[in-house]
Amino acid sequence: MLLDALSELNGWNADDGRLSRKLPLDASQHAELAEQIKIFADTLDVHPDVSRSDDATEIVLSRDGGFSLTDVTFAGRVESAYLAIAGELAAQENPDFSGNRFTRWLKRSQLPRSR
Repeated sequence: MLLDALSELNGWNADDGRLSRKLPLDASQHAELAEQIKIFADTLDVHPDVSRSDDATEIVLSRDGGFSLTDVTFAGRVESAYLAIAGELAAQENPDFSGNRFTRWLKRSQLPRSR
């Protein structure tokens, strides 16, 4: 189920209990995204590692025992913020991405299941 949700997000990698994503952003876009990440992390009680290189921002979220729905929710929020901040660059990176797809998946996954 978590991998299904993650597949709805562009560019996020899951391996060895961690989620990661490298985003091509300039310095001002990085600063704006970093502020959003702080808010998301506080709200969801997650602890991402955010680093900046010359041309990209890398986000890594690791947890003992693997990632959770909360971590995937965090990734979805970061992806939505990235799309808003990077605009045309983000659209070029993945023209088929629709944040609504992830939202619809999340709502479906939280519905009570009939037996």
